[in-house]
Order: sequence, then structure tokens, then C-alpha cells
Amino acid sequence: MSADFDVSFTNLVAITNNPSGRWAAALNRKGNLESCMNRLIGAFNPATTAGIMCRAQVSVDWEGRLYDCDFNQALGLPVEGGATIFDFAREKPASRYIVFANHCFGCTAGAGSSCGGETA
Repeated sequence: MSADFDVSFTNLVAITNNPSGRWAAALNRKGNLESCMNRLIGAFNPATTAGIMCRAQVSVDWEGRLYDCDFNQALGLPVEGGATIFDFAREKPASRYIVFANHCFGCTAGAGSSCGGETA
């Protein structure tokens, strides 16, 4: 890559491609969504749950709406109660419920995936 583009990496983190949005639609059109989900569900690793993004971070859209993760934001799944960054800053909740859906299996499969890389 360096020879072609003069780019080098000192610390590269890859996040799993989660079966949501356009990719889920493409998998579904090709008849592969169910097998992809079955593979992720089968690879669920409970040790990954302590380090996934939604436990310690939130995603914020341009209007200040909060989401438990980037995938939830892309899918339009706001935090429980629909809080904004302004509500969150005022209330500083000690804990919150995380909105889950099938795409969450993508972050908990194998060694896990989060903004910091592997979680387990």
C-alpha cells in the first residue's frame, strides 16, 4: 500500500461489517442473510460483552439525538427514551438500558468488535 499510495499504518483497527442496512438488504436479496445471522449467533462469545462500545460510549447525530452505537444510529434506533445530548449532559445517568437488535451479534461474535478493536 505504501508504494502505491504513500500511506502507512502504525495502528490499524478493523470493525466487523455488521449485517444491517444496505448490506443486510444485499444479503437478503442473495438469500444469505439467514446463514450470516446464524453464523454470528453461533459465534456469540459472552466474554466480548464487557468491552463493546455501547457499554461505555454513545453515538450522537447532528441534531443531538443519542444512540447506543453507530450501527443503531444508522438504523434509526435511538437510546431508550429518545434522550438527546442535552438531556444526557443535564441528567448524567449512572446507568441506562441499551437498545439491542439482531445486528448486535456482529459485535459479540468471536473475539468481538468495537471502536477499539477486539473486545475479548
